[in-house]
Amino acid sequence: WNLPVVFIIENNRYGMGTALDRASSVKDLYQRGSAYGIPHQEVNGMDILAVREVLAEAVDHARKEKRPTLIEAETYRYRGHSMSDPAKYRSKEEVQKMRDEKDAIEHVRDLLLQGGHATDEDLKAIDRDIKAVVNESAEFAKESPEPDLSELWTDIYA
Repeated sequence: WNLPVVFIIENNRYGMGTALDRASSVKDLYQRGSAYGIPHQEVNGMDILAVREVLAEAVDHARKEKRPTLIEAETYRYRGHSMSDPAKYRSKEEVQKMRDEKDAIEHVRDLLLQGGHATDEDLKAIDRDIKAVVNESAEFAKESPEPDLSELWTDIYA
């Protein structure tokens, strides 16, 4: 339909218990855009600046050309998919290596510190503020009544 939309595949390389390499013959999922004639691209989803750049181009394309783009953001999931997924399909060493070498939050933290955009104390204060907002939000949700069933389809369009 050539809609001006940006489709994003967040690819953490693991399904509910199976590595992508074992479940799909196409490992670069962004290539699936070829079947639909959709421009497609991959990006390191652990690099916020790279993601910002690729998405800015895709949004610009959608606005100007009125056509879709497919982006595959390669990420990494540190835990299982759910509480019932112990993530035994990968080693603790693999997970730790990703945390040590590729962690997205630590990467941004380093950029902010090295660029002189923030101090360690600034980042600690931001972290405290965020934790407070999350805790307040969780308490609000726990204390709030369940929504009425009539709200089930509110703001649902598909």
